[in-house]
Amino acid sequence: MEARDYREGDIRLLLELAQELWRNDPRDLSCTFGQIAFWSANIPHGDWRARLWLDGGGRLAGWGWLTQEVELEWQVRPEHAVLLDEILDWARPSELMARMHHADAIARIRAHGLEPDQGAPWMRINHRSLDQVEHPSLPDGYRLCTMADGVDGRSRSAAHRSAFSPSRFSDDVYAAVRATWPYRGDLDCVALAPDGSVASYTLAWLDEANGIGELEPVGTHEDHQRRGLGRAVSLFALQRLRAEGATEALVACRGDEAYPVPRLLYESVGFRELVRTTPFGRPVDGS
Repeated sequence: MEARDYREGDIRLLLELAQELWRNDPRDLSCTFGQIAFWSANIPHGDWRARLWLDGGGRLAGWGWLTQEVELEWQVRPEHAVLLDEILDWARPSELMARMHHADAIARIRAHGLEPDQGAPWMRINHRSLDQVEHPSLPDGYRLCTMADGVDGRSRSAAHRSAFSPSRFSDDVYAAVRATWPYRGDLDCVALAPDGSVASYTLAWLDEANGIGELEPVGTHEDHQRRGLGRAVSLFALQRLRAEGATEALVACRGDEAYPVPRLLYESVGFRELVRTTPFGRPVDGS
């Protein structure tokens, strides 16, 4: 097994592994295609490090991505489950998540001194079929389109910063996202306010090999919240995904009751829980 540090453009290798694992058995995934794609927003900040492990044939066997020396994202091929031990030794994270059904991974994580954190937010992956998608409705004066229609990118990044304040999503960060495969401007869906600014958005990612669409992220500018725009633009994004060949869709959100709004939004457009993740943390007196 060869290990090396992340190189520019390696995110595509991570995405292709996610596609392969979904095709073989979606239960083996630790991170979804859309989640990995949107990590392109973190790359310009430089406060992360990542490492790839390749088997004897040069095939990606697993990877680890550590943010701010705290939180680890990871993936291993099921036939290389033991590799998670090496990833944990390399990263020595304080936090990470594992899907509840990944019993072998959870045992390895606990053996490295991390324990389930009952007080931490937990995530769930939600799923729906795209056989039929409800038609979106908007308040008067608003309209739906995509970034391929010539919308001002500065307005789009400003909407993200407002929705997720405080946020480091600068125009340069958004440019990095747009430069990353598999970004498509015709799947970057927006609701425009009467003045032409971006009021709400849903960035959709399409795994064409598997016919899977994913919403990541979804947000509404604070000046336009509580008007049903997030629901409308999400339905529009699902319609766009269906038109481009997707048969299923995913979206992730927090599942805990402390932050229910995204979960309720996604349920209102037909998503239902597929799988939960368990948060792990290192005890305060842990090494």
